[in-house]
Amino acid sequence: MLTKDQISERNRLIGENGKKTRIKRISQVCKTFKFKVDYDNLNAKQKECLKMMFVESKWIYNYLLSQDDIYSFDYKNLTKVVHKDKDKNDIESVIWYVGSSVKQELISQIVNEIKGLSKLKKKGYKVGKLKFKSEFNSIRLKQYGITHEIRGKKFKIQGIKDPIRVLGIRQLEKYEDIDYTTSNLLYDGNNYYISLTCFIPKEEKEYNNDIVGIDMGVATTLTLSDGTKYDISVGESEKLKRLQVKLARQKKGSNNRYKTIKKIRKEYVHISNKKNDISNKIVNKILSNNKTIIIQDEQIENWRQDGMSGSKIQHSILGRIKSKLTQNDRVVVLDKWFPTTKECDVCGTKVDLSLSDRVFECPNCKKKEDRDVHAAKNMIHFYLKYIAPGTGVEMPVCKIEYKEFVSKLAKQESNTTLAYC
Repeated sequence: MLTKDQISERNRLIGENGKKTRIKRISQVCKTFKFKVDYDNLNAKQKECLKMMFVESKWIYNYLLSQDDIYSFDYKNLTKVVHKDKDKNDIESVIWYVGSSVKQELISQIVNEIKGLSKLKKKGYKVGKLKFKSEFNSIRLKQYGITHEIRGKKFKIQGIKDPIRVLGIRQLEKYEDIDYTTSNLLYDGNNYYISLTCFIPKEEKEYNNDIVGIDMGVATTLTLSDGTKYDISVGESEKLKRLQVKLARQKKGSNNRYKTIKKIRKEYVHISNKKNDISNKIVNKILSNNKTIIIQDEQIENWRQDGMSGSKIQHSILGRIKSKLTQNDRVVVLDKWFPTTKECDVCGTKVDLSLSDRVFECPNCKKKEDRDVHAAKNMIHFYLKYIAPGTGVEMPVCKIEYKEFVSKLAKQESNTTLAYC
């Protein structure tokens, strides 16, 4: 048992280390690397460990969910769990592969999920309850050097005796000063992956363009303010359609149906990988060529539910691109209420357009331009005229709310009028 002085000294050291880390993070950027586990080169023991880590995590999660008081549960004494077998009978199993840190993380995960549902309920949302998992897909490894560690070209995971070989780890060699933090062990039903979060030094770089606006849409996936357009759609493959027809004809619970489900899952992973590859290339090109990127906070999920463009959005990569762009600190996000499509950037006239109108034409100043290119240019117009540094309207860089923007702009104009009076 620690004395008060020892606890005080420990807290002081933790505070000092935290302060040093925060200062260091100012000159760093956060980046996540994903490596594929080279499953074919693992030995039988390593394969068994990987499989059982996910199986035992599922057992533990479901067992914890069935407890009355999860908040005071002691993870250190969690050595056995009761779970269901394939015949839905209760059996007791010993936990061999999952370490104490993962158990603690599973408890924290459930507690955070319960708190999240509670907050939504207080706000008036209809919420359900946490459900038991039939499959576990992600295991959080939170302490580098204890739960996980890079050893040469291999990756050491707590619970697996020998380091395992992963593909793509050489990409870390180009960074001289890199800090490793948390990691996630992932399973998509076919392959195992490791997602590693790192902090790397910020790079000073020259860009081809100072600023670019990007309009996202249904008719055209992406339209840049310089006129560049990307229209990408990755639909369901013919193989997937055949497998889905085959699945509908098979008997539920049969082994052949289970095999077909695994093939369908593998095909979905293949389609998802294609989407990730395309989106990564587009985002990398945009970030590499432009210093400042302006986008609008489009509600893409609502587009899927409007009954007209659901399949088009489902097969597009808009969600992936938006998510990847917003993670970069050089991207400015305008609120969805900014009239980027309707307002003329020359005279300020607002023009009502329907979805079928693909050309913006101002009745006042006679400006005529492609609808999407006009919207992309208008994003730059709003940013440079009212929001950019030096304009007098101080707004947060990451997310710019329209209502707050209008109120601050009105206040600025009022002060200007009073100055002239």
